[in-house]
Amino acid sequence: MNPLEAAILKTVAYFDIFSFPLTSWEIWKWLFGNKANFLEVNKALEESGILKNKLGFGNGFYFLAGRQENVSLRQERYELALNKFKKTINFIKRLVRLPFINFVAVCNTLGLMNARDESDIDLFVIVKPKHIWTVRLLAAGYAQLRKLRPVGQNRKNKFCLSFYITDDALNLQNLLYPQDPYFIYWLATLIPVYDPNNLKQKLWQENMWLQKFLPNAEFREISVQREIQSSSLSKFLEKIVGSQGFEKFAEKVEKKWLPENLKKLANQDTRVVLNERILKFHDNDRRLEFAKAFDSRLVNLGLNL
Repeated sequence: MNPLEAAILKTVAYFDIFSFPLTSWEIWKWLFGNKANFLEVNKALEESGILKNKLGFGNGFYFLAGRQENVSLRQERYELALNKFKKTINFIKRLVRLPFINFVAVCNTLGLMNARDESDIDLFVIVKPKHIWTVRLLAAGYAQLRKLRPVGQNRKNKFCLSFYITDDALNLQNLLYPQDPYFIYWLATLIPVYDPNNLKQKLWQENMWLQKFLPNAEFREISVQREIQSSSLSKFLEKIVGSQGFEKFAEKVEKKWLPENLKKLANQDTRVVLNERILKFHDNDRRLEFAKAFDSRLVNLGLNL
């Protein structure tokens, strides 16, 4: 098996964790750990005996052999994702009326348009420096008032507002685990929808370390149909809650309301991070689980990281 064949199998194997078959173009775009042009990838898929033995193909998608049911599943989830995206755009249009929000992207399963019907909707938010707790308090409060925060098993189409960074802390490499394919793909598959200051370019430049793992990847552009414009109300509110006194108040309130499990995990590792530049509330962080699932598939394919 040559390096390109191995990289193609690794790529398909990773997305198989999420029952997500790939087109040849997607395999090239998300190719794991190997630089190649599209023609080389496509030729390998069409001609390699090793790949034909280990991969299946149907309706334009490649998948691990025996996993052809994932094709129809991807198509079903895409239809679900379209509906969730409409709800998401409507929510974010109102969210960005709040002060100090510079960037909002859709992430996780909806970032891949691979959403389950019962799933919530994850957002990644970049804010102005020295106002991160203010944004968290107002954003979570707004979602709570609209009864759109996930609670227990009631998660369908609710909004998970659990990851914020300031725009002077865009390099996220320190959040990586030693083996962390999930976070690598999570960052590379963000779908930006609100970016009035073109932060996506700076975010990508600050995270060029991604190209070590995904050398063909490029940051996604904002779709014209989904792009959200800034609101004059946010500028007005910045004048009202822009003091550092309010920021300290917001931090105090948020920490007081923080569930005990998050308090125990805070700053122990990169699951729950609380500081003036990063707020990350992922107590149910499944990255290690996904890394093990990835490794298991590679072993079955005769590969390793």
